[in-house]
Amino acid sequence: MICGCGLASNQLDIRHQFKSPLREAGILQQSAVIVCSDVNMLPAACCTLLSVKRNLSSSTGEFLLLGIDLKPNEIAEVGNFARLHGMAIKVLPYNTPDTALQARGRWSGATLARLYMDLHIPDHIERLLYLDADVLAVSSVDELFTRDFQGKALAAIDDYVMAFPEKAGARQRKIGMHEGGRYFNAGVLLFDWSACRARGLFARTREIFEERSHLFENNDQDALNVTFDGDWLVLDPRWNTQTGLLPFVGRPAIIHFTGRKKPWQATVPWVHRRMAKRYAEDLANTPWASFCRQPSMTGRIAGFLSHLGKRIGGLARLARTRAYFSNS
Repeated sequence: MICGCGLASNQLDIRHQFKSPLREAGILQQSAVIVCSDVNMLPAACCTLLSVKRNLSSSTGEFLLLGIDLKPNEIAEVGNFARLHGMAIKVLPYNTPDTALQARGRWSGATLARLYMDLHIPDHIERLLYLDADVLAVSSVDELFTRDFQGKALAAIDDYVMAFPEKAGARQRKIGMHEGGRYFNAGVLLFDWSACRARGLFARTREIFEERSHLFENNDQDALNVTFDGDWLVLDPRWNTQTGLLPFVGRPAIIHFTGRKKPWQATVPWVHRRMAKRYAEDLANTPWASFCRQPSMTGRIAGFLSHLGKRIGGLARLARTRAYFSNS
């Protein structure tokens, strides 16, 4: 099902766009951006896709939403959002399989859904940018759509835990990775999707999850790290600037709101206060406007004091994070 505005006269069909000299020369691929979401995160997921559209210099791909157990009216709301912002979002209906339902006590269906993406993504897609629903692009992402994979099937960014080798090592040992390697954050993942499909990498990841899920404290992120252990291209932290990295990344391109507190909540962290306005503006004039809850003045002051306290109380942690990510 495709939600969103129809192709205007000045908009070329996506498939036709890629039949250009650049496409024939192999510079451009048939690309897509995908977010997985259930109804609870649907407004945020649509804002994620919109943020990417705004930061592409031209239409270089499709916008996909793996809709988890969505009802027809919820899919229609995605269409309304897309039309309001002059874009097209293709909803890929996804019904949670029994194996994932069994794990819902530990993980959300939305988290596990990406392990099944390969069963739903159109066959013509060659390059895939996966984003969590708590992510916003804030500057040009064009580079990701022409990036050389250097023979890898995945390009990703170090997880925050890599600044703390003892913790990273313990995690790698527990889940069965090679110790001493790198562990990526799965909130922003750039796939050579043709290679993933040809090598059956997502089917393998599902097998790993079923075999070792009792060892995984970090959802399917652990399973994906086992699958791609030592075989992924390391990207600059600006492509997945996690909350703890913000002080050390000068020009973030994609911000990832890690942690329990999100910009659209009344308890928005001080460091993300400017992003709260962006969500409110994008969701205005939609049925989702109430998704954003503005903090009171008391809440703003409390948020600032909490932020200040964390900065002062976590100087050693900040120093280690700076040392690692400033040199990565």
